[in-house]
Amino acid sequence: MGDCGTVPAPRWPLIGVGDVLTVQPWDYVYGDVVLRLKVTHVPSNADLLSLEWVRLFGIELRPDGSPWRERDALIRVGAIRANPPARDGVENVGRLR
Repeated sequence: MGDCGTVPAPRWPLIGVGDVLTVQPWDYVYGDVVLRLKVTHVPSNADLLSLEWVRLFGIELRPDGSPWRERDALIRVGAIRANPPARDGVENVGRLR
């Protein structure tokens, strides 16, 4: 049988410290370029099951992957679900649930 068109369930938890997000400009507030953000803090009140937007804190990465600056961003949760974060293969302690 082939693909039935189902979308795989998102990995749980959805976001954690150390994850790298790639976010299109239309998926974060005041976005004008593609944002690459290595997450350093996820607020404890960030309920990714019920919120439409979440404020995340991290290090903005340059196109070559090197760190640029600390920043926070208000990101559309649906964009995180549609494009799950890159992970290094190691589960992070204290991940958001």
